[in-house]
Amino acid sequence: MERFKEFLGAMEKIKHIKRSGWVERGVKNAESTADHIFMMALMCMTLPAEGIDRAKAIKMALVHDIAEAKVGDIITTEAWQGGGHMPKAEKEKKEREGMKELLSTLPKETAKEIRELWEEFMEHKTPEAVFVSDIDIAERMIQAYRYHKAGNFEKPLEGFWDDNAMSNIKSEKIKTLVKNIIGIQ
Repeated sequence: MERFKEFLGAMEKIKHIKRSGWVERGVKNAESTADHIFMMALMCMTLPAEGIDRAKAIKMALVHDIAEAKVGDIITTEAWQGGGHMPKAEKEKKEREGMKELLSTLPKETAKEIRELWEEFMEHKTPEAVFVSDIDIAERMIQAYRYHKAGNFEKPLEGFWDDNAMSNIKSEKIKTLVKNIIGIQ
């Protein structure tokens, strides 16, 4: 029970970790990692998802960023050449170490399930992993657009929903949804 308490304490941290992409662009009251995870889980639950194990996708969304409880929200140099903090390979190594530490506090079966879901997400090979990855990108694009419309930024946010960002979404249905929400054709 003490180890589970340790896990929950670590998860409490993600409620206070502000998404660094927003912080670096001067967004006031930026969403936290937990805010992002919550929206992704809801999107996984409610968006059309033919051929997707919805329960698995929701679980994957819930665990995809929990390593941030140990390493923070790291922007890679590949994701943002103008301000990334480290190469993607180094970030993934840190996240793997963080996951190992987090999961060591849980019962073996629970840790195994979370590790497998997280690994599957990281590999982006299964339909659920691709779906959750698309949702991850879509949620970020929609959030950027909302901050932009509210004037809540110091540095430009348009790059979050440009053609390059949109091309990272594999599902045409999710692309259409995002375009519809942010009002582009």
